[in-house]
Order: sequence, then C-alpha cells, then structure tokens
Amino acid sequence: MIIREFHPDDDIEALTELLHRAYAPLAAAGLHYTATHQTSEVTRYRLNSGHPLVAERDGNIIGTVTCYAADPNSKTPWYREPGVMIFGQFAVDPAFQHQGIGFALHEAVIQHAKKCGAHYLLLDTAAPATNLISMYQSWGYSVIATHDYSTTNYESVIMRRSLTEPPNAVHEQPIPAW
Repeated sequence: MIIREFHPDDDIEALTELLHRAYAPLAAAGLHYTATHQTSEVTRYRLNSGHPLVAERDGNIIGTVTCYAADPNSKTPWYREPGVMIFGQFAVDPAFQHQGIGFALHEAVIQHAKKCGAHYLLLDTAAPATNLISMYQSWGYSVIATHDYSTTNYESVIMRRSLTEPPNAVHEQPIPAW
C-alpha cells in the first residue's frame, strides 16, 4: 500500500462510490453525513478545497482523507483559529478496514499538518457515532465542543489533538463556548 496525493486524473466516480460504501453503516444508522450521499462534483470540490491524500493498493484507491487549513469564514468557530488544521472526508473501503489503513492515512495528515506549522489537528463527527469518537480518542483526540450544522441531522462533536505534545500527554481543556 502507498499513500499519495490525490491526482486530478484519479477516478472521481470511483472515489465517490468508495465514500458512499464506507459511510453506508452510518447512513443505515440514520446519520446524514455529507459523504453518505454526495455527488462526484461535491467530492471534487471537497478534494480541491484542501490537501487530499489517498491510500492505494494494486493500483486501486482504497482510502482517502483531506486536510484543510483553518478557514476564517467557517461556521465552526474552532475551525477559524490560527494554528489549526482540520481533516475530513476520511474513509477506507469496507473491504480493507481494520488493517491499519485509516491509521496510516491519519499519520500522513499529522505529518502534513506539522509541515504546515499547525499546532492542533481538529475534526468533527456525529455525536451518536460513539465508535468513531472512541477511535479518535484512542488516537489522542479530546472532545472540546459540540456544533449543530444545518446540513446534517445530528449534533456534531468537535475533537482536537495537539501536534506539539505527545498524544494523551496533557488532558486538553475545552475551548470556551462562543
């Protein structure tokens, strides 16, 4: 397996289908993540809005993640802060899950964020997705806030990990409510 940057000539339709497959259990649980139903145009837009990476095995893309810079116009106040990067559109094809591919993609995101000078890496996920929250906590993330996006049908948790301290070395305090 290799992890590489997404190339413009990669198959966007196949990547969108991978996202739909990977997010299908969340959709079946009633969670309306964007990746459960997004079009190929939305996939391309999200990839082009950040630093997209893919995991490839035998010439096939089997995972993806996109790392985004802080956005001063974000509806999520924590995503506007200087020194943060955010990752999303994170998925591993179900046929390849539980093999360390997601962890390897995440490590590549950490390296990219550090190279960009970020101090914190952030993400959001559905509050009911307790299995995902537990996984991210095992990777050194802490829940710091909640946010209600108008495009989903659930409350999201915002999670943060320090890139300057070892994972779980310091219990991170929540950022004050905005």
